[in-house]
Amino acid sequence: MPARTGYVQHTSSPRAYPLSCAGTSTPYASTSVFPYPYHSSPTYSQSSSSGLMSPPPLDHSRSPYACAPLPALSCDIHPVLSANSRRKATLDVSYSLTHAIAASPVLSPRVLAEAATSARMPYFTISVDNLPWAIAVHPRSAKSGAYITVADVLHSIHDGLREQVLPGKELDSCSPQAILSAQQAFYSRCSRLASMDVAAADSEFRRGIRRIDFLQGTQFVGLLPTSEGPDTWKLILSS
Repeated sequence: MPARTGYVQHTSSPRAYPLSCAGTSTPYASTSVFPYPYHSSPTYSQSSSSGLMSPPPLDHSRSPYACAPLPALSCDIHPVLSANSRRKATLDVSYSLTHAIAASPVLSPRVLAEAATSARMPYFTISVDNLPWAIAVHPRSAKSGAYITVADVLHSIHDGLREQVLPGKELDSCSPQAILSAQQAFYSRCSRLASMDVAAADSEFRRGIRRIDFLQGTQFVGLLPTSEGPDTWKLILSS
């Protein structure tokens, strides 16, 4: 293992904190339900040309199933993505996902291509403790009928947590204490990366604080179901 080197912010360095609790912030690069139309039911009227009567609108209110809720969808997450599974994949999502996947003994190309859920889904979200942002998961394939795979979930988590925290509404939702902790986590993450690749750490430093720096850990240990149903899962991380 290569010798660990420090990645220290010196007071004489021209670099400034990516975020400041004193009310200032460094510039950030900005990133840049369709309701169905209501159609009234046809009226019960007589046609003046043919003399035929238009049929009355159908009335389902008398059906015994009119107010019956839809059955709950039973859905399980793939074993390598489940926090409760012995086959779960554990990997650090703060650095290169390609290297993390290659180092995992359970994430073979075949497993990565398998459906992420037992009921194949085209979309779901992942909630994260201590973060006011949810991660949207979509199939990366553009094919018709595509569904979310194990690889889609891992890439969505990695990319979602590495998004920059932008000033304004996003940053305003974070407390000063959370911002300070994120700054410390950011410098610690850059220091760990410098022990492996100084050039990569320098590039990461210039990009600034990201969402993952607001978390208490960076080690992916799986997803858990939520009370909101199969379209919302909870991300579990450890340090």
